[in-house]
Amino acid sequence: MAGKRDFVLALLFTPDGQQVALMRRTRPAWQAGRINALGGKLLESESALDAARREVREEAGVDVAEWVEMLRWEDAEYRMHVVRAMSVRAHDVRTMEDQEVFLADVARLPAEVIGNLRWLVPLALDSDLEFPIVVRSANPDGSGLTERPVPGE
Repeated sequence: MAGKRDFVLALLFTPDGQQVALMRRTRPAWQAGRINALGGKLLESESALDAARREVREEAGVDVAEWVEMLRWEDAEYRMHVVRAMSVRAHDVRTMEDQEVFLADVARLPAEVIGNLRWLVPLALDSDLEFPIVVRSANPDGSGLTERPVPGE
């Protein structure tokens, strides 16, 4: 699918699945002040699992290698790879950039959380599912869940 931008959304859970690492976003503009999972754009020729490892290391200061792709969201404009890891390293997350990183209780996600996390978090913990799940946006023009691409990017 040439021309699509690829992103990774990394859901890092404590081993008991009771807490998840989240970030209070300052960027991009549409997420400012909201809370989302860790993650970002995939680098050229980088896999979603490698991107999750890199993004979590950069944003939360922990190196986690045990990622599983649980969902791939196909949209007219982008592809979102949602990955999950259950690791003791989740207890060590810390703020590494200008965006606060913290552990949140999965049963009581913060009010400012991005809406999709309200179903992605429990889905990631569902042991009755076979991953990865593929979801396609119903809107042929795109869901609008990312910033519009900058021309020439």
